[in-house]
Amino acid sequence: MSKKENFELAVTTLEEGETTTIHDVGAETIRSLEGQAPSLEERIARRKLFPRQVSMIGIGGAIGTALFVSIGTQIIHGGPGSLLIAFCLWSVVFIGLSQCMCVMVTYLPVTGSFVHFTERFVDSSCGFSVGWTYFVCQAANVCFEITAVCLVVEFWTDKIPKAALISILIALFGSLNLFSVFIFGEGEFYLSIGKVILAIGLIFFTIVVMAGGNPQHKVLGFKNWSNPGAFAEYISKGSAGKFHGFMSCLIFALYVFWGVDYLGNAASEAMNPRKVIPSSFRKVFGRLIIFYIGGAICVGILVPFNDHNMIKAISEGAVGAGASPYVSAMKTLGIGVLPHIVNVLILTSIISAGNSSLYSASRVLHRLALEGQAPKLFKITKRGVPIYCCVAVLLVCGLAYLSVSNSTNNVLTWFLNVETAAMAIVYIFICISYLQFAKGCKAQNIDLKTLPYSSSFLPYLGWHSLFWLVLMLFMNGYAVFLKDSWDLQSFIFSYFMIPFFIVLFAGHKLYKKTRFVKPVEMDLFSGIAELAEEDAYWEENPPKMNLLDKAFGFIL
Repeated sequence: MSKKENFELAVTTLEEGETTTIHDVGAETIRSLEGQAPSLEERIARRKLFPRQVSMIGIGGAIGTALFVSIGTQIIHGGPGSLLIAFCLWSVVFIGLSQCMCVMVTYLPVTGSFVHFTERFVDSSCGFSVGWTYFVCQAANVCFEITAVCLVVEFWTDKIPKAALISILIALFGSLNLFSVFIFGEGEFYLSIGKVILAIGLIFFTIVVMAGGNPQHKVLGFKNWSNPGAFAEYISKGSAGKFHGFMSCLIFALYVFWGVDYLGNAASEAMNPRKVIPSSFRKVFGRLIIFYIGGAICVGILVPFNDHNMIKAISEGAVGAGASPYVSAMKTLGIGVLPHIVNVLILTSIISAGNSSLYSASRVLHRLALEGQAPKLFKITKRGVPIYCCVAVLLVCGLAYLSVSNSTNNVLTWFLNVETAAMAIVYIFICISYLQFAKGCKAQNIDLKTLPYSSSFLPYLGWHSLFWLVLMLFMNGYAVFLKDSWDLQSFIFSYFMIPFFIVLFAGHKLYKKTRFVKPVEMDLFSGIAELAEEDAYWEENPPKMNLLDKAFGFIL
């Protein structure tokens, strides 16, 4: 049976059987807050993200500021060998996670994506807890990025008040998110171009420099891998120190490998999602090789783990591009102008990351409102924008003002530790949701290979990713348990999200008395008929694309 025939059979099954009251479709849920189901025209009208915008959201989410700046700290901690191995290992984890997400979000491109999947395929209480955990994660990341802007600007001058910069950033994010999803998509598209230019530019810079194309005509090659070596010692000496260095790089990879959730959230507002979303997910592997693994190799070529400039920059709390290993290499080689260009592009990278996080936080809050798990105030405007959800996230951004009276680096660390643990929990439940979804399909005699998207590597990669995510969730702050390393603040921010999630889950479970979804009872068909209707529309009316859309659609 073909995928199309299987899809039509699912629709027929829904039409001949009992109709359910919950039909999730596109940018809005059929069981809307007003109690009326949106028409096909309304659903199509809310899908305003062009393929190039969706693709760039995926790239922008995958390329974070840490890939250009914080990665330098990991070279010092673990060395180029540990960093490369950690990135290769986590690339496999991330591919498995992406595959799990793509199967579900292509089958059901709905608002809240993985939050809805957790509720629908696992348990309502789990969905509630994952939703609020993800909201905290993304809201914290907006604060993190806003605070990081203050450091980037200090690379040039410290005369601008932090409070003024924070206010400007909050206003900018508001202007990009409050009016139309198209404005968000277009803003994110151009901001992400800056990230791509920076990432590719630094790779070419490394190739030229390592071959001797620098003011000193110094051929670098892979000398840093032999002198001082590929593996650095961290915290302690000997093999234990090298292990701690590797673990530092692996924990860093947990934070830096992001983006699959952004694509999932964009699916509910993407044009022709069942065609566009799989295409974007298929490109994840190439992005991992080029940007992550390529970035790890480049940094290892440019900077040895005992580099004096890099160690000094980190110990003195250098700001913006000043803490970047690329800038450290530029200074060592006597290249004077490029650091400022790098800092400008890092600034656009940070703004892009904050913009994406605000979008994701507002959409998951909207999803929670649709399910009655957040105030009904969080609904959408006629243009399809959950405006009050965006305002709520912007209000949370006020926490960034903490950096005015506290050390900016300390505040960044607080936000970073919270969101890293929160994201690990969310990714764990994406894997669990897929594994449950697969069980449900098997119990109801649905061949996974006939779905709009399937993978031969699942469920094996799903189990592999789940194992590593659970392991790293608990290893995230392991260093505080080492001898003479106890730090109460680090412990709290590293592990706070675990009891936070448990309390949310237990409280909702006791209050709502929910039960885990049995595979044979799993709802696999609600919303399918409406999605088939949308598919037919997009087949007859493909998105109208101008020259820019076609050009970037080909490149991306």
